[in-house]
Amino acid sequence: MKKTFFTILTSTVISLSATAQRQADYVSKFDTKIETILLNNLTGNIIVKESGKVSSFNPQSNSIDWVITDEQIGKMSGARTLNKAADFANDLDISKLLQSTDKLNFLDNTPFIQANINGKDVILNALDGKIIFNSATKPYRIVLSQYIQGEDKFLFLTTEGKEFKCVLYDLKTGEDKWATIVGTKESMLKSFSINIANKLATKDELIATDDAIYTTINNKLFKLDKQTGKINWTAPENVNRFYLSNDAKHVITMRNAGSILSSKRALNVINSDNGSQLFKEDIVTKYISYIEDWGNKFLIAHSTGFNFFDYSTGKKIWKKDAKGDDIKRVIPIDNDYLYIADNEMSLIDNDGKQKWKNFIEISDDKTDAVYFLNRIDNNKVFYLTGTYGNMVDYTSGKKIWKGNIKFDPKLPLLYAYDESTKSFLVFNDEKLYKFDPSAQEKPEAFAKVKVKDDKTLSTIGLFDWGVSLTGEYEVIGVNKDGTTKFQKTYKEPGEGARRLLKIGGMVGSSYFGLKSSLQQGLSEATYVSRDANGKIKEGYLLSDSDRQKLANKASTNNFISGAITTNITSKMNSRFKALKQNNDFAFIFARGESDQSNYLVKVRKSDGVEVDKIIIDMAKPVYEIDNVTDNLYYVYQNELRVFSKK
Repeated sequence: MKKTFFTILTSTVISLSATAQRQADYVSKFDTKIETILLNNLTGNIIVKESGKVSSFNPQSNSIDWVITDEQIGKMSGARTLNKAADFANDLDISKLLQSTDKLNFLDNTPFIQANINGKDVILNALDGKIIFNSATKPYRIVLSQYIQGEDKFLFLTTEGKEFKCVLYDLKTGEDKWATIVGTKESMLKSFSINIANKLATKDELIATDDAIYTTINNKLFKLDKQTGKINWTAPENVNRFYLSNDAKHVITMRNAGSILSSKRALNVINSDNGSQLFKEDIVTKYISYIEDWGNKFLIAHSTGFNFFDYSTGKKIWKKDAKGDDIKRVIPIDNDYLYIADNEMSLIDNDGKQKWKNFIEISDDKTDAVYFLNRIDNNKVFYLTGTYGNMVDYTSGKKIWKGNIKFDPKLPLLYAYDESTKSFLVFNDEKLYKFDPSAQEKPEAFAKVKVKDDKTLSTIGLFDWGVSLTGEYEVIGVNKDGTTKFQKTYKEPGEGARRLLKIGGMVGSSYFGLKSSLQQGLSEATYVSRDANGKIKEGYLLSDSDRQKLANKASTNNFISGAITTNITSKMNSRFKALKQNNDFAFIFARGESDQSNYLVKVRKSDGVEVDKIIIDMAKPVYEIDNVTDNLYYVYQNELRVFSKK
């Protein structure tokens, strides 16, 4: 039986041994060449796209559940919209913003798929294949799509002629409720070009209340009247992330500031009624690590400060900021805050007072990765960083072990949590350690593992017998007594293959070991909402009526629930149960020992046995791995080849 596991993400790929290539368990042939496939995680079906067709392949019955053809889509349109499609195809600037024809995208938190089928934007319900939107019936094309949860509506950013519009589309009626001009073709194209050049790939967001829609469109924040589409106000600066306060009276905004080489963050608060800003000048800082909303006040922790602010006055509430510089991470624990400053950690209460006498050094350098830091059993705080591992008494702030376990920060650190023993198994620099919260003495490594290239190790899996370690070129099993159970090594397939392996399963990262990605957005900021009593609110963005809807799953989304039959519900439940248990295989790219072919190898982690070896076209392999069933789906021309779990 397998236990809970965690992984540290690095680039993953690999190469091969002598198992004979296995033939596909089933081959489904399609009419034309398959452009792309997409796994439907809700049902396990494979969505298959040909140039003029989208299908749903059911691996349980080896049959097609539904098909949507270009002919069906075309019949929904008139001559006027068909002429419009040709106009869009000839506009090269606009075509760069539209979805490419060889891609399928699931829209966030929905069973809906968006596809470009012969120049027409189509949104399908993946559960039943029903077309819920077809741009062939409209005079516009979709640039961005955002689904309004619980309301059966989409907010589209569309392009039509020389205008970009916000369109509220009603799924029930199939009609546009309203359309509001938000920019010209010239201004929007320029804005998109700047963001692409600066690599500011921030994601547009939407929050809907009873009477308003707050949305970012290409980093412009709008408040729209929900009934009419009227623009109530527009934020004066670009906004890359935003949060609506508990009472919906304030909007906390963040944007990228500074140059590409010197990235900074700028924070402000907007009055949701009139769009005015709380601070005359933004709080500009290197990065923002934590935001907490209490309704009447909010907490901000960033690289140069850590304090509460009053929403009504904008003034700080604590007399002094919490001690420490370069606040990288804040972890709320009850009414306390555990936080990292530079290469140290400390604990304060909600009045900003220190609870520990001294700061605790947790790493050699402030840039070292922090892999784990939190309170665990026995009233201990456990930390794992690129250089140290130790425990601290939560009440006194004193270290449990006299000396830290020392790690090599240049090598990956992998850890797994064993729920049965409430302990951590940690791998670094060819050594395995067991961290027991009840232990009073510093543990020594219980296993030493000779690895071909430990810099490429990326995944650790926990089993009853021990752990599996997976890297670019090998899969290793280590028993709990420290002996090696198995070790499989592979021949490297070449640099081109490194970027082609899809990584499934649970993926984790260090707290601040990925600073190079900060220019991509503001993902380093954690946002928490509390009620007036300080209790963390899980559904803070939902109105009371929406919470009531969520309590009744059948009415959460009327449009979606109509397509969710008893069979689909049963399938979804079994998949989610399996997802919590399955991580039985490693998938590895490898080059053959006796030939120059490239293979995708499937290795069972429990014993190191190769169960599959599939020849792969390395130019552009099209495949999906279902981490629930461990099935592998590979495309060869017009064939979908199914390799079932063995």
